[in-house]
Amino acid sequence: MGNSKVLRVAKNEYIKWLHNPKMIIVLVMFIFAYDYVINELTTAADKMGEELQIFEGFIGISNSQLLLMIIPIVFVGLMGDFPRVDGNAVFYIHRVGKTNWLMGQMLFAIMASATYLVALLGFSTVSLIGRSFVSDTWSQITTKYYIFAPNDYASTVANLTTGRLYNNLTPIDATLNILVVMFLFLVLISMMLLVGFVCKARMGGIVLTTGILCVGNVLAYMESGVRWIFPTSHAIMEIHYDEIYREPIMALEWSYIYYIVLIFILFIVAFLCIDNYDFSKIQELEE
Repeated sequence: MGNSKVLRVAKNEYIKWLHNPKMIIVLVMFIFAYDYVINELTTAADKMGEELQIFEGFIGISNSQLLLMIIPIVFVGLMGDFPRVDGNAVFYIHRVGKTNWLMGQMLFAIMASATYLVALLGFSTVSLIGRSFVSDTWSQITTKYYIFAPNDYASTVANLTTGRLYNNLTPIDATLNILVVMFLFLVLISMMLLVGFVCKARMGGIVLTTGILCVGNVLAYMESGVRWIFPTSHAIMEIHYDEIYREPIMALEWSYIYYIVLIFILFIVAFLCIDNYDFSKIQELEE
C-alpha cells in the first residue's frame, strides 16, 4: 500500500511538471544549444568534408562552460516550485502520509532529472542524424580540427572536446559517464530544493542552490583543488583528466561517491525535518 501511494504521488507530480508552461524555456535552451554547439560542429564538419560521431553533439554541449551554467539553471527554473503544494496539501498528505509523500517527491525528482537529461541527449543526437556515424571512435572534427584550422584555435569547436577527454575515453564511454554524473547532479539540485522547502526556506533554498551553481561554474575551469568542493566540477567530464598526461586528476568513482553521499545526507535531513513541517499553515496556491 505504501509503495502504491509513493508511486501515485510521483506520478501526479510528474504529470503536473510535464504540463507546466515553463517547459517553453527548455525549447529556448535547445535552440541556443543548437546554435552555439551543434551548428558550429556541423559547419566544421562541412569544411573538413567529414562526419561527426553521433554523440559528439551531446558531449560538446556537456563540456561547454556556458551551457554547463545554463543547463542546471534552467532545471532550477523548472523545479523552482518543487515540491508543489497548496492549501489542500494538508488533506492530501494526511491521506498518503508524510513519509510516503516525501518518498514520492524523491521519486518524482529522479523521474524529472532523467527526463530532462534524456530530452537533451535525444535533441543533440537527432540533430546529427544524417551527418554522423555510430562507431565508438572520435571524429576527425574532434581530434584534428586544430590541425585543419590552426588559426581558429579560439573557436567553439576547438575547445568543446579537447585531448583531455578524447585521449582518455571513447565517445560511448564518455557519453555514459556524462549521463551518470549529470543525472546525479540534477538529482542533487532537486534534493537541495526539497530540503529548502521542508526547512521552511523555499526561496532561500533556490537562492543558495543558484549561488552554488554559479560559483561552482566559475571555479570549475580554474586549476585549483577548491573547485572539487562544488558539484558543477564533478559534472564536467574533461576536467577529470590531466591536460598533458593520460591520467585522471579526479577519479570518476570519487565524483559518483561525492554525489551519492550528498544526496543521501540531504535525504536524511529532509526525512528528519518533514515530521516538524506544519502543512496546515500552507497558504501558497499552485498556478
